[in-house]
Amino acid sequence: MRLRFVISLLLAGGVPAWAQPDAGPGVAPAMASRLAAERVSTVAPGLYSAGDGNFTLEPYGRDKYLLRFPGVAEKFVLSQERSSLGARILKYDTGATALRVSVWGGMTLYTADNPGGIPATRQGDAPAPGPMTVSAGELMTAFGDETHHLTYVQKIAIKFSTDAAVMQADAETRGRAFDALTNAAIGIERFLAAQPVARAQFTKRVNSVKVAEGGKATVTLSGQTLLVSFVPGEGHEGHASSLAVEQELARLLAITPREMATK
Repeated sequence: MRLRFVISLLLAGGVPAWAQPDAGPGVAPAMASRLAAERVSTVAPGLYSAGDGNFTLEPYGRDKYLLRFPGVAEKFVLSQERSSLGARILKYDTGATALRVSVWGGMTLYTADNPGGIPATRQGDAPAPGPMTVSAGELMTAFGDETHHLTYVQKIAIKFSTDAAVMQADAETRGRAFDALTNAAIGIERFLAAQPVARAQFTKRVNSVKVAEGGKATVTLSGQTLLVSFVPGEGHEGHASSLAVEQELARLLAITPREMATK
């Protein structure tokens, strides 16, 4: 039930991604403006290879995309904005750059290990996954799995839970709760690995994680409980990504970027 993957490609989480130059040396500003006006890049969904790995990109709602990596349960919602020379920049919910598509269609993937970018090549079409449905028993097992995983791997006693309303909800709502749980667990584990100061602060301030429905996707602290709220009706955008969970933990526990960057 619980999908676990050492996310070597992942991602720009907490580490600013540097965009490639939009125009090379010798490109006159007037010509650059003309190119941008005449043509705007298009984002082609499908299966892509980049470096030693691959990923899939699919349309999601209006002007957004879902980014998925093989073996990773998380699906990242990317928003897009237009850049100079007709390029498009696709970003995570943290604001960090995930992909850049040039006006000529070339795509670049940005990762924490490769902030300069990795060229990505489209390999073909990729089937879009259907909505995830989870039974009450499967969801309960997932919460137990995450509790045991962090206890065993990270040597930290922390309990994952939800409330009765989520367990008694429909299968799709439980599926969204499972997504929120998965993202929270990945974000917490990456946060704990960032720096000893982060681990000490976390174990001092947090002893449980609760996933619950809310009016907005948030990550907050209530006493020693990390509350992860999700909004079922908002689909994949209704819960924070693992990158956002990691970022919010740093803010909530007052861990500075310098401390997070020291490994």
